[in-house]
Amino acid sequence: MRRVLTGVVAAAVTMGLVAGCSGSDDPATVSFDLPGDVPSDVTFVDAPPDAPPAPPFELGLLDGSTLDVAEHWEQRPVVLVFFESFCELCAQQQAEITELSEEYRDAILFVGVGSASSEDDAAEYVREHDISYPVGLDASGEVFRRYGVDEPPLVALIARGGQLVRGWPGGVQDLGAQLTEFVVAAAR
Repeated sequence: MRRVLTGVVAAAVTMGLVAGCSGSDDPATVSFDLPGDVPSDVTFVDAPPDAPPAPPFELGLLDGSTLDVAEHWEQRPVVLVFFESFCELCAQQQAEITELSEEYRDAILFVGVGSASSEDDAAEYVREHDISYPVGLDASGEVFRRYGVDEPPLVALIARGGQLVRGWPGGVQDLGAQLTEFVVAAAR
């Protein structure tokens, strides 16, 4: 029994050391925060009745997990941020997007979607811009096609329930005002 227990402890310590060593030295290692429960003092504005349904998709994230976006828009709005690690305009706008993602952390899910970037380059972009929201790669380009993204940046706003409210080809522009006006309202 002692030998088995010693082996289990040794394996656990070895796994911990390997995990610890691979953290910051591995260029592809990143982690993301998903929002928790929607705060009770937040309500959402309904999408306009003529808003089309957003195309659902699953996205393989850079941390190795998979995100089903449609599962999340059942509970909260989703902001899709289409980017590439080599896109200068994406990098210029990222600080504002990152700030908004922090401001609305508990109410709205932000999701970064790249396509042509390598995993290492996308992970470096995430670290460089302090992105904590989920980011994944659409290597086939299918999600880009379904959302009509010819080239990044493009930001798309999906209302709770899955209706595509608005898209901004060329980037963020007035996203903060749009989130306040169309998506999140203080409970009355």
